[in-house]
Amino acid sequence: MLKMLSTSKFFSVFVLGAITLMITVAFVFWGIGPKDNINIVYAATVEDVNIPLEQFWRVYDNKYKQVSEQYSDPEEIKKLNLEQMVLESLIDRTVLLIAAQNARLTITDRELQQAIIDTPYFQKNGVFDQNIYLRALKLNRTTPQAYESSLKSDLLIFKMSQLIGETSELSSYELKMLDSMEGDNKKQLAEIFRSSKSTQTIKAYIDSIKREMEITINPELIS
Repeated sequence: MLKMLSTSKFFSVFVLGAITLMITVAFVFWGIGPKDNINIVYAATVEDVNIPLEQFWRVYDNKYKQVSEQYSDPEEIKKLNLEQMVLESLIDRTVLLIAAQNARLTITDRELQQAIIDTPYFQKNGVFDQNIYLRALKLNRTTPQAYESSLKSDLLIFKMSQLIGETSELSSYELKMLDSMEGDNKKQLAEIFRSSKSTQTIKAYIDSIKREMEITINPELIS
């Protein structure tokens, strides 16, 4: 899929930082899919899309390692209720994916290719390296086909999130506050306001369409 693209410098349509994050996410999340194997145990199901239990624990372990770097006391970590936090994030991700598909959003092969070759994780001296790419996938026990399918879903979710976030508007109070400022402080505060508003808008959107979806959870499997 990536043949002839290893030296391309075409600017990606996506923010590189977000793509780098999604590269990591895809390694953790690959495995979500429609009902296709009766032998797999599922933590939850959103419409006809299953969230495998094995994937839930993979994401949970990854999150636990991150939190452990911030909290040394196991009791403090326990209070965070990571199991519920991870499950909700997986469900929200799946809800967004379904919404994007229903809205007929797509990720082109070119967008997928560019996301991969622009990622520093797969580069050598600033240029995409096929051997590094394949070796990284092997170390993460996945294949190019499985990984690229998962990454495509992540890119689709990112695109949907961007579109939803762009509909958010600053309040009159926030606009007035920005008008009273100048220079870098104004720019930084504007970015903070927009990021916060975007996050709130995306969350509100997810919560609204969740109510219209059939969601089945198996809490006894994650406690």
